[in-house]
Amino acid sequence: MSAPEPTSPEPQRYPPAPAPPPPYVVGPYPPPYGYYPPPRPVNGMAIAAMVLGIIGVCNPVGVLGLIFGMVARRRIAETGEAGDGFATTGIVLGWIGTASIVFWILYAVFWVSMFGAIVGEIEDWPTDDPSSWDYSVVLTLLGLA
Repeated sequence: MSAPEPTSPEPQRYPPAPAPPPPYVVGPYPPPYGYYPPPRPVNGMAIAAMVLGIIGVCNPVGVLGLIFGMVARRRIAETGEAGDGFATTGIVLGWIGTASIVFWILYAVFWVSMFGAIVGEIEDWPTDDPSSWDYSVVLTLLGLA
């Protein structure tokens, strides 16, 4: 038996050591243990839009939620801040508030015009004498007679 030559390489028994992990990159690799990227700041206009939209679903403040939401969406697109969902909520609730304002205005105009038509149909206004009061026209218009 002869000893192996000292210049010949020995067979490798173990696999090589793994390479060190790559630096943190946004992508398919998870972040290293204990490192979390800082959160994006939330746009204040977006929060204001959502709050005003919630408060103003059935009153004129909803228009401010609509305006603030549109301004916030534009700023978020420019700066990359968080809060796009808040701004969208403010816009949707602002449109609902605007629609409710239009509805209530039309509702009031309808009843004022109906009251005007009823008053216009009365030919003889009542006097202080209760025996001369005649509401038959009003009762007929209301469907009660």
